[in-house]
Amino acid sequence: MTTPGPQQLALAAVPDLPRWVEARGILLSGAAKVFDGDSGLVIRNTAPEGRVAVVFGLPTRAALDAAIAWRPEVELLCPPEEELFVREEFPDWVREGALLFELRDEGALVPADDRVRLLAPDDDLAHLAPELRAELEAARERYEVWCAFEAGTAASFAYAHWRTESLFDISIDTAPAFRRRGLARLAVSRLVRRERTAGRAPVWGAMEENAASRELAATLGFEQTDAVAILTAP
Repeated sequence: MTTPGPQQLALAAVPDLPRWVEARGILLSGAAKVFDGDSGLVIRNTAPEGRVAVVFGLPTRAALDAAIAWRPEVELLCPPEEELFVREEFPDWVREGALLFELRDEGALVPADDRVRLLAPDDDLAHLAPELRAELEAARERYEVWCAFEAGTAASFAYAHWRTESLFDISIDTAPAFRRRGLARLAVSRLVRRERTAGRAPVWGAMEENAASRELAATLGFEQTDAVAILTAP
């Protein structure tokens, strides 16, 4: 009998719940490294652009240090139960809070609209800010990116960055010149319906200070159900 490896053991331990959508998504992506620390784990994203390391349970300080040393540019993500433990280990790290939302009213999604389609390889993104353009150019090579167009210009973008067996997280952004026009609602609604056909439910994450993201989630029928903390080195 083959002995399960660290990733298989981590998948068996981490439940398929909204607060763990990144952790399971990382493990299922194949771009993961698991640092085992007795009564807890650190699950590190090993993709070239990966920065996230998810704390599950109460790993040892040695496991935390190993995850950070493996690639110092890291964001430690942990649920409330583990936050105090991690902050005691890294008291000078900067803490940010993120709120998690689940879809409670699918009737709030907007109807299909012919302004929304998948972002094609040759769709022009030159009008976008460099950081967003780089993100979307990479994303459309790996994911289905749903895009809402305004007068033929790619304006709002939604895609599932992480997927688990039953969940997906929503990545959403709109070019500043096209905000407050309802385009993000169009793109997200199309993404949600597409993922629903595969049996996956959406998870919406918003930083505590991002009122616009929280408001958009509410207009689409999402309600806050959980929260996590993100710690970064000073």
